[in-house]
Amino acid sequence: MKKLNVLFFTLCALLLGTKNSTANFISANPSNYTSFLSSLTAGDTLYLAAGTYTNNLTLNNLNGTAIAPIVIMGSPNLYTTILNAQSCCNTVSITKCSYIIIKKLQLNGMNLPVDGVKGEGTYANWAHHITLEYLNIINYGNNQQIVGISTKCHAWDWIIRKNRIIGAGTGMYLGNSNGDRPFVNGLIENNFISNTIGYNIEIKHQSDTVRSKFAGTSVSGKTILRYNVFSKELNGATGSNARPIVLVGGFPLTGFGTTDYYEIYRNFFYQNPTEALFQGTGNIMLYENIFVNHVDPAGYRAVYITPQNGVQPQDIKVFHNTMWAVNSSGGMRLFNANTSYTQYCYSNAVFAPSAITNFANMVDNITDTYGNATTYVLSPTTNIALLNLYPKSGQLTGTLTSSSSFTVHTNWDKDFNGSTYNWTYRGAYSGCCSNPGWQLQLDTMTVGTATSTSISEVLYQNEIAVYPNPANDKIFFNSNEKTKVFLYAITGELIRTEILIEGKNEMDLSGLSSGIYFLKFSQGKLQRTLKIIKE
Repeated sequence: MKKLNVLFFTLCALLLGTKNSTANFISANPSNYTSFLSSLTAGDTLYLAAGTYTNNLTLNNLNGTAIAPIVIMGSPNLYTTILNAQSCCNTVSITKCSYIIIKKLQLNGMNLPVDGVKGEGTYANWAHHITLEYLNIINYGNNQQIVGISTKCHAWDWIIRKNRIIGAGTGMYLGNSNGDRPFVNGLIENNFISNTIGYNIEIKHQSDTVRSKFAGTSVSGKTILRYNVFSKELNGATGSNARPIVLVGGFPLTGFGTTDYYEIYRNFFYQNPTEALFQGTGNIMLYENIFVNHVDPAGYRAVYITPQNGVQPQDIKVFHNTMWAVNSSGGMRLFNANTSYTQYCYSNAVFAPSAITNFANMVDNITDTYGNATTYVLSPTTNIALLNLYPKSGQLTGTLTSSSSFTVHTNWDKDFNGSTYNWTYRGAYSGCCSNPGWQLQLDTMTVGTATSTSISEVLYQNEIAVYPNPANDKIFFNSNEKTKVFLYAITGELIRTEILIEGKNEMDLSGLSSGIYFLKFSQGKLQRTLKIIKE
């Protein structure tokens, strides 16, 4: 099928199972939405209209399926569905739930001592296959222990993407402080987290044997952090309460989880005046990131890989990162690693005092002082609007570096912009002279070489193209197989049902009033619900 370059808003994905003909599309408002929560079943969509909601979203024992998740979503006009926090409990509370998608909500903490989203604690609780996306989480900064997104139960296969967390006590705190409730196989991508008191993200260590309690954690896996923008330029705690921007803890040393690892790539870390930009231990793949710090936090390195909670650095691969940091205590440092493993530091570009230290296996890195960065990159400046760390002509390049140790990792062959990496380069970018990709900024990041504006949804790579959107009298579809499509009003009323044949199809909208409608597609096991606008 010919792919069409069409931009539209996707409201929810993978909604109805093929055997679930009773799934509902429920349109709710601030006065009645809580009455629907306990009865949601697999495939249901609860649409929360724009407005201010003053009761919390309490989800208990709600379970969708892999092909028919439960979807709770706000207005397609981002952040106009607003949940105000209440002092009684966490704003979105999740207990013994699975296969739930929560999206397009603004959570306003009202500066109360409650969390934004929480997988609730106690050892017997669990929450798995939870997707959180397009949440705007604000005013959860009552104190450092208040968290934007938290898991205090056994949690696995969470997707946390395209969210904004501004000024929280801690942005994300995943896992329990004593290591007994692990966060397993997470995907954390395209988020913007800034000006937290403590961590932007902390993923807690995991004690031995804790992965044996549930089948979903009794596996080998990995947690990915990618395409995120992190900053602690303002508001960070000082002294003994100072925290790194991101800290990742170690995995169990025996039993399930011993071979788990983190893939942390293509993130932008910007400014921490009081602590490190990144700290971690265990098994860490750290690559294609950009680290910038213009303030010297005395006694703290910019990136510090060091033992924590009894776990030494083990399998460590640090490659293709760019760092520009004034930290007088050092740039990248490895400390007290487990010598039974190999720790790699390949092809980084580091402009910092004591740029790279304690790696025994260092190959093809380029290092220099913070002040000399201007020799190598286009625009090293403290003005973020002009910051550009792309290589100058003839700089940050050398002989071909061997890639054989890194090929098992996701996007190992891409640079910060998503372009194919030429392994004669050093640092996060592969190329010179004019940066074709995303402008470094404190906003959400686009993936690939397109220029970013702000957070928005783009076309899913599925088998159906829909155009134009907005539409006038007709809307067209390109489908590669027979597909059933349902047209709903914003109230949830079914207007019509049609069958699309393979190829080009059209639907007549001429008799409809202007406004927002939903198209729900059923194509084998693939289910999609899309928003369209009739002009």
